[in-house]
Amino acid sequence: MKKVIVTMLILVFAMCAFAEANVAIVFATGGLGDKSFNDAAMEGMKKAKELYAIEYDYAEPSAITEYETYLAQFANSKKYDLIISIGFDQADALTKISKRFEKQNFAIIDMVVMNPNVASYVYKEQERGFMVGYASALMTIKTDDVRINGDKVVGVIGGMKIPLIDANIAGFMTGVNYADNGVKAIHSYVNHWADPAKGKELTLSMYEQGADVVWGAAGRSGLGVINASKEKNFYSIGADSDQGYLAPENVLTNGMKRVDNTVCIAIKDVIDGKFEGKIYSLGLKEDALGYSINLLPEDVIVELEIAKKKIIAGEIEIPATIEEVK
Repeated sequence: MKKVIVTMLILVFAMCAFAEANVAIVFATGGLGDKSFNDAAMEGMKKAKELYAIEYDYAEPSAITEYETYLAQFANSKKYDLIISIGFDQADALTKISKRFEKQNFAIIDMVVMNPNVASYVYKEQERGFMVGYASALMTIKTDDVRINGDKVVGVIGGMKIPLIDANIAGFMTGVNYADNGVKAIHSYVNHWADPAKGKELTLSMYEQGADVVWGAAGRSGLGVINASKEKNFYSIGADSDQGYLAPENVLTNGMKRVDNTVCIAIKDVIDGKFEGKIYSLGLKEDALGYSINLLPEDVIVELEIAKKKIIAGEIEIPATIEEVK
């Protein structure tokens, strides 16, 4: 009997050892506490720790110039089964470091690095943009809501003018056009990922232009969009994570980017021995993008779900650049 117990314990310990992995993550410059992209990535790390018994370390760079240093420090330690870069602007640093450490597994989320030891996870941003743009247009034509004016204007504020943000904006504008009700979509950029004051200023300006729904696809700067909606009692739309708790009466929905799920996918692939240095393109079909219910009326949700099915089926084409939007 004692021999059987000992054997079982050995098997348990062996399984735990197999499941464990050491992971390092380098966050984007907005840092933890952005209630958006970085925080979602950290939720993924916590989820992976619960699911797969991993251990992890992380770094919060305050400037782009620090990325290379942190990545090199993690790689030099030879401690980690996977090192994850969060955000598009780590691409240059990761390209250099992944070439120096060819036997180290890396992953980058929201950008592509074409090295054989880097798994790149990117999103069909225009699909998410479409969903919240369509929701915005469907809301602004309503007449029985005190937060809705009669101007039929909605807005989107990007963190910076870069391809992935413009893909979101292009999707937003396409979703507005899909509603086919004469709604005007306006857009602008904060030009910073961590400037809520500027985000609020731009949102207030959009409200003055007649907008009653504004989406902030701007990292920590998007918190200013939500603050403005509380102040003026209009609608805002959050980004990446569910930010409804920040303004329960004003956050209409959220353009969800399931960075937490993506982090778990990357870690599980390493644990399962399935790591591949290639590009993974994720969207509505993979439940990597979407929207949250929050304050959306039932009739709007019904229309959104119909559109979602059509997008997944390839029946709705969504351009990835503003210039392509008709």
